[in-house]
This record gives sequence, C-alpha cells and structure tokens, in this order.
Amino acid sequence: MVNILDDEDLYDYVTLAGARSPGVVTLTGHDSRVEWDVKDGPGQDGASMTRKGRKPIVFQASFFLADRDDFEAWPAFAAVINSTVASATPKALDIYHPDLSENDIKSIVKGSIKGPKHDGKGGVIRVVEFTEYLPPKPKGGSPSGAKARQATDPNADLQAEIARLTNQYQNTPWG
Repeated sequence: MVNILDDEDLYDYVTLAGARSPGVVTLTGHDSRVEWDVKDGPGQDGASMTRKGRKPIVFQASFFLADRDDFEAWPAFAAVINSTVASATPKALDIYHPDLSENDIKSIVKGSIKGPKHDGKGGVIRVVEFTEYLPPKPKGGSPSGAKARQATDPNADLQAEIARLTNQYQNTPWG
C-alpha cells in the first residue's frame, strides 16, 4: 500500500489519462459519502434506514505552478482535462492519486477550470473542479448485522455458574 512516508512524491501530482500533472497538486473535497434515507418512527426512538447509494464526488485539485517547466506543461495538461467535454459525447478519463484511490475515485470528467490566481511571488495556482464518473449500479437495502434488541449481560452465563457453585458450597459442611 502506498503511504506518504515512503512515497512522498506520488502525492505531488495526479495522473490523468496517463498524463502527469505539472506543479504540485493539493486535493480538497474528495470525501467518501454514502446517502441514506432515514425515516423517523413516530413517537419512537431510532429510525429505519435505507441505503440510497453513493453520488458522484465533486472535488477540487489546486495545481501550484512555480517554474518555467510547470507553466509550459500546463496548456497540454489543461487540454487533457478539456478533452472530457470536447466532443458531443462527454468522455470520462482515468485518474490516479493515492488519496483519490483510497476513496475509490478512478475516473473523472471536467467540472470547471478556474482562472489563474497569482501568488505575488511568481507562482500561479490553477484550480480545477472534477466530477467523479460513477455510472449507476443498483444499490439499496437496510443495514444488517446489529439487531435492535434488549441488552443482555455478557456475563450472564458466568454469573449463573457462580450462583450454582455458591449454592453447592453452602450445602456442604463448610458452607
């Protein structure tokens, strides 16, 4: 498994359709979330829950461009991003970054490319909004596993055995 301590440079860029992003990338909003339909029981504690599924994740990638190589590489990389919506039929592209992979984000389409933001020190930040490509799959159902039931003492069997042995001892000459 990839981790930032052993593979720090892998966290500096995304790979989009095989193209490495220029500069240093920072990702935000790539949180994994499951949608639930929660229905309260009238006059009752608790609720019934039905899984509605997972919506595509919309997240941002901020690319910090700091040198000539970064600036020269940006137009080609922006063209790769724009290729998702360049034809009449949008096309999703494969994307890789360890943090995206952790949340199972594998494909994206362009949301927007914001205007350049100059940092006043010669660098530029380019912010791109991506939308995860997530074709529909049947999902649903209610959680299983834990059951709402009367709480029981996990030591009940042991306490019954202690009571039996105590009673047995009390019926001896020493009890």
